[in-house]
Amino acid sequence: MRGFILGRSRRRIISDFVAAKATAADRAIAYDAQDLRTFRRLCSFGAIVDDGAGRYHLDARKLGAFRGAVRRRAAVIAAASGVVASAAAAATVFALAE
Repeated sequence: MRGFILGRSRRRIISDFVAAKATAADRAIAYDAQDLRTFRRLCSFGAIVDDGAGRYHLDARKLGAFRGAVRRRAAVIAAASGVVASAAAAATVFALAE
């Protein structure tokens, strides 16, 4: 559930920048984020760039890399969950067989 909320927050922030056409340094905007944690995470990754004067713009190339990193992390978590679930099921089957 938390991932869904964070994803929604991230999409809202990105859509705000796209709607304002702040996708280049010369079109940077002042931005007051509702979800400061997600905004800071995007900034630390470089997907949102601070021009030093309190104005920000979206870096589409870095945003793509950020999305890829999020997807890879989700895939690792899903794979690990599958392994744990399989091991638990196997343990249950072996315990019942005895």
